[in-house]
Amino acid sequence: MQAPAKYDSDFMKPALALICMALWCSATRAQAPQLPAPNLPLQNPTAPQGPVPISDEPHHRLVLQNDFARVYNVTVPPLDSTLLHQHDLPYLYVVLGLADIINAIVGKPELHQVLEDGETHYSSGHFAHIVRTDSGMPFHNITIELVRPQGTPKNLCKDVLPAPLDCPEQRPAINGSKRKKATPQVASEDVPYFETDEVRVDLHKVSGGNDYVDAAPKVDALLVGLTNSNLDVNLGGEHIGFLHGGDVLWLPAGQPRRIVDFLGTHSGFLLISFKDSAARPTAQ
Repeated sequence: MQAPAKYDSDFMKPALALICMALWCSATRAQAPQLPAPNLPLQNPTAPQGPVPISDEPHHRLVLQNDFARVYNVTVPPLDSTLLHQHDLPYLYVVLGLADIINAIVGKPELHQVLEDGETHYSSGHFAHIVRTDSGMPFHNITIELVRPQGTPKNLCKDVLPAPLDCPEQRPAINGSKRKKATPQVASEDVPYFETDEVRVDLHKVSGGNDYVDAAPKVDALLVGLTNSNLDVNLGGEHIGFLHGGDVLWLPAGQPRRIVDFLGTHSGFLLISFKDSAARPTAQ
C-alpha cells in the first residue's frame, strides 16, 4: 500500500514548483516600474494652453491693415468656439446679424450675451477670452483693432460702452459732411455713436435720392457696411465699388466722398473717423 503514496508525492512536486514560479513572476511584475503605452502622450493633455495672438486665431480673418487700424472679419459657426486668444489693443466690434454667445474671459465668470444686429461695442483690450456659440446660432462681426492709444472713451448717442450718454440734439460729423437733398427725417438717422481722443464713430443711412456726400474730408475714415447694405461708393469722382453687409473700405482724407444706396432701399453704414490722421500745420 506504500506505492500509491510515493506516486502522489512525485506528482505533487512539479506542480508545487510551477505554482511557486508563477507567484514569483507575478510579484516581480508588480514591483517593476510601469512604462507608458507607446502611443500615449507623456504630458497631461488637459494642461491649459496659452492664448494665441488674435492674428493667429483662425476665426479672425484680416481684411485691412494700416498705421491706424487692423480690421478682422470674424465668423464663428454654430456650436463652435474660437481658440483662447489675446486682445492687446483697444478695439471696436460691429455685430452683423443676431447672436447668442458665451464670452469666457480668463479670470472672470463666463458671460452669456444676446446681441442685436448692428450693435457696436468698444473694449480697451488687455485680456484673453474664448467665444462659444453654444446656442446653435452663428456669430459674425467686424473687429477693428485701434493701433494707437485712444485716451478717454465716451458714448455720444449710443451705448457703445457701459457709461452715460453725452448726446446733444445736434452734433455735426467730424468731417463736416453734407447731404444731397437731405430732409429732417433722413438727417435724424445720422447718429453720432461714440468717440475717443483719437476716433469718432457715426452711423449714416442713405436711401433713394439722399446720398452721403463729403466734398472735402479732413481725416481718414473706415467705412463698415451694416447688414443688408447696398452701397455704391465714389471717391474723388471715381467709382470704387459696391459694398454690402460686412464689407469695409478705407476712405483717405482729401478725396471727395459720395455714397449712394444703389438699390433705392435703405442702407446703413458706420463711419469710423481717425482724428489723428488730420493734416498737421507746417512748422514756420
